[in-house]
Amino acid sequence: MTLTQFIAEIESDFKSFADSKSIDRVTIKLTVINELKRFGLNIAHLKEDIIDINNSMTFLPESFKSLKLALKLDPKGCKYEGDKENLTQDYIYKQRIENPAYFDEVNQEYVTSCNSKIITEKITIKDKKAEFFYDYQWLSLTKGISKDNLAIDCANIHPSIRNSYPNEISITNSILNTNFTSGTIYLQYYSLPVDEEGEIVIPETSTMALYRYIQNSVKTKIAEDLIANGDNPQGLGQLYSMWKQEQPFLRKEALVETKFQGLGKQWSKRLKALNRRDIQIFSLPSLKF
Repeated sequence: MTLTQFIAEIESDFKSFADSKSIDRVTIKLTVINELKRFGLNIAHLKEDIIDINNSMTFLPESFKSLKLALKLDPKGCKYEGDKENLTQDYIYKQRIENPAYFDEVNQEYVTSCNSKIITEKITIKDKKAEFFYDYQWLSLTKGISKDNLAIDCANIHPSIRNSYPNEISITNSILNTNFTSGTIYLQYYSLPVDEEGEIVIPETSTMALYRYIQNSVKTKIAEDLIANGDNPQGLGQLYSMWKQEQPFLRKEALVETKFQGLGKQWSKRLKALNRRDIQIFSLPSLKF
């Protein structure tokens, strides 16, 4: 079930409050995201992306769960099909020629005269293929960065990297901060479940334990807010007490089911398919540390 479908269902259950605008969709969305994060890598899959830094920060994707790898990129060149002018209109075209590696405009290829360490981004623009080339540098993690935002296997945690490079990043809530004003960063991160359009989804497990836990969490949060705002119709307090009591039992049931073995073969296949789809845009060199 997508987040949009879930919100519509919740608003139907609380129709009178939804009609009076007493229910905040943003609160529902944040509650779902925060509760899904409780289940860690049991429901997450690996994604990668290149993001731009402006004014020393950028917003992370809504589905961001934890960081696995972060590199600062230096655009080097591009190999493309078709007209360069059309490419420039559809995508930010960046090129810089440096020895001992350079981009050959005549032959449309990246030429190296040594063992260059290059990251390649493969994209399709209006049925035309293009490859963008980047040099990279490891990013240090600022002191005090929350471990909640870092995956257990985060490469940037390694002692030889964590405090060894001049460019640094930190993560606060959904914001990635840097000690440099602008630039480009390659990210690998564990993502909450999303559909083909990138919208967050609540996985449909065999007994629907995860869905029932998320639903109960959202209803409890809505009831808390309504009661705090003085919107306390007859029976809401009783329902709130019931939902609150059910919460730890539903959480336990959902945790047991969302262990990888309990998600079922269909979810396992879908998770592997998502990983293959989302980790194939970029070709990374052997990153040694």
